[in-house]
Amino acid sequence: MKNIYIGIIGLFVSISSATAGHHEHDAGKLSFISNGEMVIDKVTAGDISFTTGELAGIGNVGASTYAPLSQGAVLTFNCTVSGLEKDGETNLYALCLVKDRDGDEFSMENMAVRKVGTSGSGKGVLRGVSGKFEKMMGNCTYDTTYMMNDGVFVSVSFDCDMKH
Repeated sequence: MKNIYIGIIGLFVSISSATAGHHEHDAGKLSFISNGEMVIDKVTAGDISFTTGELAGIGNVGASTYAPLSQGAVLTFNCTVSGLEKDGETNLYALCLVKDRDGDEFSMENMAVRKVGTSGSGKGVLRGVSGKFEKMMGNCTYDTTYMMNDGVFVSVSFDCDMKH
């Protein structure tokens, strides 16, 4: 009888510890590229400067094992970008609303330690807003390339680990 109780308690403890703290599960990988034109405004006061930008464009999913977004899906992006240069530090932040052709939406937050308008990498977070993306959650890395002739054009490639 003691062995049965010990076995049941051991099974309960191992099931409890296996499920504790694991609320997110892998939901696949997602890679996409966005391209758009950015309008930039900058204010400088002494050694502090603040830059804002509006970015609109389209994106294409290149590879995906994340069910709600298949390879070849087209997305629209509308972003507001900001950058603060102060005390020798530069922080970039962007918030984007992304829509698919059905009108379903997710948000994308991008952060980096560099100036707006300079190429480089950063980290991003995807969060569902509506429709099929409502429960979306993903962590991304991204690389940005700027082309500045006859305007400011931006191309960004994203690689994301999706959760649910």
